[in-house]
Amino acid sequence: MSFSDREKQLIRAAFAWGQTAQREGYVLTDWEIEKSVLFRRLLSGRPPLLFPPPLRHGFPWYEVIEGRAEHVVNAMEAPAQSGTGILIDGSLWRLVQTLTEGEDYIVAWGDYPMRWRLRKHWKVNSAMTRQLRSFRSKNPGAAVGFEGSSEQRECDEFRIDKQQTVSLGEWQLSRIGLSGWVWVGTPVAPPADSALCPLHSDPEGPLLIGEQNRERGAGWLRMESADGEFRFLKLGQDLHYQSLIETARSNWESLLHGVEGDQLEIMDWCDQKAQRQFEISAQLVPLENFGFDGTSLDLLPENLAGC
Repeated sequence: MSFSDREKQLIRAAFAWGQTAQREGYVLTDWEIEKSVLFRRLLSGRPPLLFPPPLRHGFPWYEVIEGRAEHVVNAMEAPAQSGTGILIDGSLWRLVQTLTEGEDYIVAWGDYPMRWRLRKHWKVNSAMTRQLRSFRSKNPGAAVGFEGSSEQRECDEFRIDKQQTVSLGEWQLSRIGLSGWVWVGTPVAPPADSALCPLHSDPEGPLLIGEQNRERGAGWLRMESADGEFRFLKLGQDLHYQSLIETARSNWESLLHGVEGDQLEIMDWCDQKAQRQFEISAQLVPLENFGFDGTSLDLLPENLAGC
């Protein structure tokens, strides 16, 4: 008896999901199976993340880790008994820094060494502004429930300024730095800080990294950059650096898309040293999505349902 490729995939997905469910204390009921986002993810061929993702309205939120999109969320300061943090769509995120009280924060989640910015964005609402100005013109002496005489008065999630312009507020959550798709990989020890140095740079920063004081050796090509952080893909172990530099100057995209192998090595670099390194299945490295126009990655659709 032999199994089809689809049956083998189903067995692997069920095995991996069962391990995760047992580790996290879930009972494998029909209900858990029906609502499991993780099981659907495994069936699609994507592995679990290295650390659990945040929950959004009670369901795993993979997109906020793996992509770099900006998300509109509900947010509020956590109750005192919950500790220092910000409630975002029902989950308690760690408060790293308050930039502006009630307006602008830096937050983090779990064991991920990443940061997000949570900021309240104000946008003029034309319809409400017209209605308010019309009401004011017809009822110049009427009170509308605001006290004080400040330049701008706020009530809940909207503001009215002295020109009677109404602005609505919404919380926006966005990643700071590199996207998080690498967390599907296996962590490995990065090279020693003194072992690597930039071989060639462009206006954006280091483009090629290699071993110091050598003509040949391991070579790494930049594939992403954001806010002073850089992500490199290993091109090979024994490369001639001068030839590599010449190719990078003329057509470095060909180096990125010419990489082969079942397992690829990815390294994050900041402050002239390696921060972390991963081994990732080539099928999970979205080389085709790395345009050369600064396009960010959003690997997954909006979250579907349960854990």
